[in-house]
Amino acid sequence: MIKHIVIAAAAALSLSACAPYMNLGSSELDNARKAVADAKAAGAEKCAPKLQAEAVASLYWAAHEVTERGVHPDENAELIATAIAKANAARAKAAKGCTPEIIKLEGIYFDNDSAKLRPASVATLDKAVATLNRRATIKVEVAAHTDSSGSDAYNLSLSERRAASVRDYLVAHGIDAARLSSKGYGETQPIASNATKKGRAKNRRVELRVMN
Repeated sequence: MIKHIVIAAAAALSLSACAPYMNLGSSELDNARKAVADAKAAGAEKCAPKLQAEAVASLYWAAHEVTERGVHPDENAELIATAIAKANAARAKAAKGCTPEIIKLEGIYFDNDSAKLRPASVATLDKAVATLNRRATIKVEVAAHTDSSGSDAYNLSLSERRAASVRDYLVAHGIDAARLSSKGYGETQPIASNATKKGRAKNRRVELRVMN
């Protein structure tokens, strides 16, 4: 009888000690969930995918920790704080719009109406390799553009092949293929007038768009 009383008392004491934390954890988890949801609504999954993914991962881990018997208040508080901070950063980034950072590649040349890179492009391409090695955590889209000469369909196809050609060069020179994608935009995103030779030359370009 005495043994049962002692066990019951110990259990009650244990629950009493954990209850304030569990209530606080639930409340803080709600704050983290709201922060993640607000960031998602603001477009963070598209505009700040890495930050949003980190926020979600911290939130899920914090929620898991709360369900464990051997809870760790300090660790869980840190996870919740991280989730909220990452989500708020993702929402702030999304609020500024989804314009990616662009690394310009001045000096990429192809044969006429071709995706074959000219030797004069090597210096610029090697600089791009060095930049990607230095910034080893970023992923980029190789984006290629044309001027308005020719049909829309032809220009789109040509730009896609040129983007793939540059991507292949980067991979062949040691950049992890998982960090790279390629996309051709044809003539849809001019940066100068296609009415002049100089303008058309500016529009024929390749750039790296940082995706995270």
